[in-house]
Amino acid sequence: MGQVDELQQERLLLAACAPGSPLRPPRATAARTRAWSVYENVIRAAAVWWPHRHSGKKPLTAKAVAAKAFRNSKSWTPERELAFSNLVGVSFDQAVSEADTEIRIRGPLVWELGRVAANAAIAEPWISVPAKGIHAAGVTTCTAGGILLVENSDTFEEVCKVPEITGCWLCVWAQGYTSRGVLALLSYLEPLPIAAWCDLDADGIGIINDVSQKLKRDVVPVGMDLELWQSTPHRRQEPDQVARDKPIAARLAARGPLALRLLASEIAMYGGSCEQEAIQDRVIPDLPRLLQEVA
Repeated sequence: MGQVDELQQERLLLAACAPGSPLRPPRATAARTRAWSVYENVIRAAAVWWPHRHSGKKPLTAKAVAAKAFRNSKSWTPERELAFSNLVGVSFDQAVSEADTEIRIRGPLVWELGRVAANAAIAEPWISVPAKGIHAAGVTTCTAGGILLVENSDTFEEVCKVPEITGCWLCVWAQGYTSRGVLALLSYLEPLPIAAWCDLDADGIGIINDVSQKLKRDVVPVGMDLELWQSTPHRRQEPDQVARDKPIAARLAARGPLALRLLASEIAMYGGSCEQEAIQDRVIPDLPRLLQEVA
């Protein structure tokens, strides 16, 4: 911090803390966070970001800042992004650049760019489009009746082989917790209904809750019945993973998607994870009917 003029006020605030104080951010911090784990990391990020900004070079990507500051390119969280923006006085998307990512899709969508067209309806087994490019240029035409998010790549590919689904639903690989690019596509295609099929575990429910909150709209779970969770052999988990999942599930049981609160309650009580791959043969044959009900 001593090398960065813009961080001298934060340095003085830290220096004023009494020796032996608990690890808490200073009350007057510009980062406006109460969590030390957030504060320490955004200070580290700012110590990387400010000198690079003054160098006149092109902006670092978010992952490049994280790799230099956190020693882990995947360590940004929404809380850290907000606190970082507060600290440097620039919105996160303006402070750093984001490398474009792919979105895997299959269904009634055509993206025309000049004389080239990407037709997701005839791709085998799916087509990949750039997350930023599909919004920034060209013409996108979508005649789908709804959007289906699928968490895991293997299951996504199996779903893409079902004409009764891809003929009227745009299938999108969620890639676990949904990326900004996928969220932007979902927003762009509003008001199409959104259904989601994820693993029957705390993170699967969390993905649906995360998308619903960020888009401020309902996301309908399919293939995530409590009966499936109870009747399918679960993934082997280490005790520390079960201990991690239970409190997450408890929070989702209280404030998560209504349709999944009963499942979340069971996971909060017993732990357990039922992966999509284990129930493909039971869910996929019934998926066209389930999606018709959503539509």
